[in-house]
Amino acid sequence: MDAAMNMRIMILVCAFIPGLTAAADAGSVLFAKGDVTAERTPAVALAKGDAILDDDTISTGAASRAQLLMIDGAKIAIRPNSQLRIDEYSWSQDPSQANITTRDDKSVMSLVKGGFRTITGAIGKDSKEDYEVRTAVGVLGIRGTNFAVLLCSGDCGGNTEDGLYIGVTAGAIVFRNSAGEIVVEAGEFAFIPMSSRQPEMLTVPPAVLIDDADLRFDGSADDARTGFDDKLGTRRSPETGSARTQDDESEDGTKAGTPEQAIIGTDPDGRPVDITPGESPPPVNGRTISYSTGPLGRADTIFSGTLYNEPTQLRLDTGNNLEGFTGPYPSAIGMDTADFGIGTASNVETGFDSVTVLRWGRWSGGVASGTLGSDGSDVSLDLGTQSLHWVSGPDMAPPVMPITGSASYTLVGATSPTDSLGNTGVLGSATFFADFTNLSVDSTLVIDIAGSNWSATGTGNIGSAAALPAHLFSGNYSVNITGAITGTGNGVFSGFFSQPGTTSDPSYPGGVGLTFSLQDGQGITTVSGAAVFADP
Repeated sequence: MDAAMNMRIMILVCAFIPGLTAAADAGSVLFAKGDVTAERTPAVALAKGDAILDDDTISTGAASRAQLLMIDGAKIAIRPNSQLRIDEYSWSQDPSQANITTRDDKSVMSLVKGGFRTITGAIGKDSKEDYEVRTAVGVLGIRGTNFAVLLCSGDCGGNTEDGLYIGVTAGAIVFRNSAGEIVVEAGEFAFIPMSSRQPEMLTVPPAVLIDDADLRFDGSADDARTGFDDKLGTRRSPETGSARTQDDESEDGTKAGTPEQAIIGTDPDGRPVDITPGESPPPVNGRTISYSTGPLGRADTIFSGTLYNEPTQLRLDTGNNLEGFTGPYPSAIGMDTADFGIGTASNVETGFDSVTVLRWGRWSGGVASGTLGSDGSDVSLDLGTQSLHWVSGPDMAPPVMPITGSASYTLVGATSPTDSLGNTGVLGSATFFADFTNLSVDSTLVIDIAGSNWSATGTGNIGSAAALPAHLFSGNYSVNITGAITGTGNGVFSGFFSQPGTTSDPSYPGGVGLTFSLQDGQGITTVSGAAVFADP
């Protein structure tokens, strides 16, 4: 046999080695925000429209998320800090796979880290065994459903117990492992501890399962072949595109004039809501907001302000991050109010704590708009060399404040401190202590920025002791500065208490939002930031 024939035989053999065949498309990216990658060889960053392949592990970084449309019409919304492996995804009716007559329907995925929400597609509709989600504590199967899962392994914060959290919005799932099997139906929640692996039903929705994107998928993702609206849990007729009710002839012959069952979702603030009509209820209360920047208004003013805003005074983006509000403004002739808007600035370092339902972030770069309340004059804020830091509470009434007792709170989130010279630093540590008996608070901060260490120690008052509403507080810092800048300085802080949260005593508010502004003794440099505390 000559050398040329040997080469031809080698090429034919390699073409049929399974590991060398091209991976099949499993779906595509509907939406990608932040650091979203497919772990292949080499790994690739994902953007809208990119293909998802068998054997891909989809990874999302902090403050990042992805939405996928699979070949059978399933939609998957992947949370931040998550990893979902596509072990096997094949659908015999996928047009791109029509030439493969032996192809079987199969959806097998592994949740390696974090969590996701999904509206399942055609796979598993007829044969439930075709669908599996594998986790570290067991396997999920479906009965035609809309569900969310989150795997906690020392990365869910607070006192959250490690294990798998499950919530079902429509249909049902079955979970099984060596310790047992449970069926979780619409409106129910379950937990499987990492330690015992013993499945258990939950009587209330687990706060840690709540996600910013629980109510809808990206609007551009709607696809007639999926048979689902973008709103969580709404089943529609593929022919009409409208939500199917029992007046319509269903596949099983049921009829009626109302939806088959109430569809209970969770709003972005973590509370169960009835979304059967297809829309989330509008806000009914308001949000408490704290913000800081410096200087603001008068050139020598360091500023932190807190207020309880009505819904009409707020402008929020789709993730409920602050984009506009009405708040105090220290004008040249005294304290005024101003309407602030994000303008050409950007919301950066946005964060969300699902237990306290507090959000935070900072406006950076560009120019934030500002209109003075007293005369409508322009008080726009140049954020090229400083930031406006903010913390916002949930859309609910302020907490009922305790009249006795005390509590220490733990830092759970923060923005990076920024100064008025364009530098960004690190909040090394922060403490917060509340004395509800004496209506007082203590706060400490340690900040490293631009080669200097700023150590702030402060005291303040709560509610009536500071001529504020009962759940607000404000105070002053004394500051010691070492390093590139040395000397002393001063500062101010303000903030609010909020519910819900995890507390050792349910009479104590579960969360604290705080913003601060510090200044050196010469009034040259101002440092501002925001911090969130929990778990009293």
